[in-house]
Amino acid sequence: MFQTGYIINPRQDYIWFIGLPLVAVAAALGSQSWLPFVALASINLWITVPHHFATWFRTYGLAEDWRRFKERLIIGPIVIYSFVFLGLQVAPITLLLVVSLWDHQHSIMQQHGFARIYDFKAKAGTPQTPRWDLALNWILYGNMFLNAPLMVTMWLRELYRLNLVVPVGLLQGIQLASWTVTALFLVAYTVHIIRGSRQGYPINPMKYLFLAASYFLWYYAAWHTASILVFGIAHRLMHGLQYIVMVLFYVRRKRQADGGNRSQNRYGKWLFGSTLAFVLISVVYAVIYQLAIQKPMNEFGFGLFNIAEQYPAIPEHGIEAMPGWLSLHLLGEALISAVAVLHYYFDSFIWKVRDEHVQEGL
Repeated sequence: MFQTGYIINPRQDYIWFIGLPLVAVAAALGSQSWLPFVALASINLWITVPHHFATWFRTYGLAEDWRRFKERLIIGPIVIYSFVFLGLQVAPITLLLVVSLWDHQHSIMQQHGFARIYDFKAKAGTPQTPRWDLALNWILYGNMFLNAPLMVTMWLRELYRLNLVVPVGLLQGIQLASWTVTALFLVAYTVHIIRGSRQGYPINPMKYLFLAASYFLWYYAAWHTASILVFGIAHRLMHGLQYIVMVLFYVRRKRQADGGNRSQNRYGKWLFGSTLAFVLISVVYAVIYQLAIQKPMNEFGFGLFNIAEQYPAIPEHGIEAMPGWLSLHLLGEALISAVAVLHYYFDSFIWKVRDEHVQEGL
């Protein structure tokens, strides 16, 4: 019935994929109590920038990936950042909303991808399980988005800014429907797993420990923080560090699979051959990035620095007018997320678990 498989090995998996989310929650809640805005924004920046750096070296440092995706690696950045530049000039708020939605989708797909790797390593699950797992991630994350106070406050403010009034009764109905759908789906998902087990398909318990730890972090942080930056610390500690660890071990396994002959160019071979080198260059990359944007926040506000004025109180939902500190947190989160669009794009096609080339590194 049970067949255990690990992304890396038992020790590393329990540290990075099971234990890390619990530590990240504690770190975020501690940050909320003790640190000012600038420190919160800096922590988010220093966590998220190195994992973007890991993407650049995965895509441009692996000769195999360069050969397979050359056109997309050249044309994609030009097209995407052209739209980003245009959006900043014409519709900055819309751009930030699109980037935020892409960030949510990217987060869901990363955890789904790790779940798929767990089943791949254990040869677990039925042929239909990938679709069930994807639906599970969307429903659990969507339920949090529709119900967690932190998330509800943000999207309600945005709807009211657009003059889209949401009556209290309608909101309560949406939230009740969300919890109902979530509960019913969990029952159906459990039936699917049990049925598959009876048909001889094994279950990898590590996958479910991983998903439980991930959603504990998201749900707990979304219900117990008042700032999107604080939520971002918990999320990015988990998301960013897990990604970096995965890239390091993936590239090393690719080298072992092909004898180090075809998968890497000489720069990637040197970088990924040394964890210390990777960490040091990641730090330098983060320093350069921070120096590049080290200007007053209002110079990077794109006209949105006083965004609190656009979000008055919503008395019927018990939401006060947006305070100035919260507008700073939202702006900081948006600017940090905006630089990640290329990372989201690359990850949408370089981590397909069903791809035989990717499987070599798993």
